[in-house]
Amino acid sequence: MRFRRLVGAALIVIAASTSGCVAREVGRTPGRFITPERADREESLDPNDVSAEVAWRRIGEVDYDDFSIPLSSPDGRYLAVRSGAPPTWSAILAKPDARPTSVVSIEILRIEPDAVERVRTIRGPWLLGRGADARGFLIEEQRPDGTRRIGRVPWSGGEPTWLVDDEFVNAFATIGPDGTLAWSRRRVEESSFDLMVRRPDTPDWRLERRFERSWIDPVLADDGRTIFALRRGDGTVELGWSRLTDEDRFRDGMITHPISIRTNERLVHAMLSPQIGIEASPPGGPPRIIFLHPDLQRLVEWSPERDLARPFPEDVIVASMLDEDRGIAATDDALLFVELAPSGGLPPASIRVAETLAIPRRSGIETDPILLLRPGSGRFEMLLARLRDAN
Repeated sequence: MRFRRLVGAALIVIAASTSGCVAREVGRTPGRFITPERADREESLDPNDVSAEVAWRRIGEVDYDDFSIPLSSPDGRYLAVRSGAPPTWSAILAKPDARPTSVVSIEILRIEPDAVERVRTIRGPWLLGRGADARGFLIEEQRPDGTRRIGRVPWSGGEPTWLVDDEFVNAFATIGPDGTLAWSRRRVEESSFDLMVRRPDTPDWRLERRFERSWIDPVLADDGRTIFALRRGDGTVELGWSRLTDEDRFRDGMITHPISIRTNERLVHAMLSPQIGIEASPPGGPPRIIFLHPDLQRLVEWSPERDLARPFPEDVIVASMLDEDRGIAATDDALLFVELAPSGGLPPASIRVAETLAIPRRSGIETDPILLLRPGSGRFEMLLARLRDAN
């Protein structure tokens, strides 16, 4: 099974996009491209200096739906895994023709040093959301009347609490450590989404769509003050960011940068589908977003405090950062220890540490801080791992 099949929509990036340099600037946006020109070559970390390898041990396995990436708690100790029939593309993209999802199972697991503890299984017509906090993880439910609601399922026990349940289509939700909720919203009869934010104890904030371009897939930075979101148009996608200091700053201060002028809905979905929850904006360093660039066909990291995006090594499509610059990343045939360059104009460095297919995540275990999810035949094999000196 190829790794790009594992991450669902990320497969479409390779199958449907074309290679080459960064596209020309979109004239109707005030922003500019944030990606540097491709480097002539990338660097490899010197094995004589690094000598790193991954040591792992198996702790269990769990069935999944052959599409959805599991959601982790911010501390890495809990995991929510969806099994059953995979969602349809209409449901994934929250399209007007979406129908209620079939009833599926979501397994809630606790990662222990020596095993995976099965906390409980819940069942319902749900999709996994895009975020989780210390209290629980997000789910979304398409209703028969065309509306869609957003709920949170507690990690330890209890029924879902419906956080957003109204007459609109509410989708692509994420949640921050302080309880801030961000999502996309549209009317049932429309197709374009506004961007919504709910800060604790304040009325909802709304950033309206313009020119039939949808605000989708918001990401809340670890600093609690910064929000990122994608703005999808007819064949185009832009990256927007703003501050959450107050409603006016959020709404009027949104700045956009063009990413691609040759994309589609599935390619845009693939930009953040591998990097969900805390992995989309990991702690360490300035507020940032990590996403799969549809033209470069690799992960990039961008921060408002840097002029250009910092690319990951070629073919990297999912990663878990260990600190500001270093992380464990995956291609379709290997795990890499990567070190991003100090600036976007320089190439990253990397060394292969394992020849395997796996999604890296945080484990919350001090002695083995990396969780590897290795796919095969509709299930994930779960491995706890750590970097060690090969010498």
